[in-house]
Amino acid sequence: MKKLDSSDYIARGILSGGSLGVFSALLGFTPSLFWSCGLGMLAGFLAGITLARRARKKKS
Repeated sequence: MKKLDSSDYIARGILSGGSLGVFSALLGFTPSLFWSCGLGMLAGFLAGITLARRARKKKS
């Protein structure tokens, strides 16, 4: 199994955050699809950074 880089964690966070934002817009929680997708991607970026830091700390 391939070890994940920090960029892998960030990309995975951005994609999952964006998709959760789109689902929230489709379910009617937010008024704008574009706004909720962008906000989800931003939150996913921050979550990816957090996951990468935790993985690096666990490895060392």
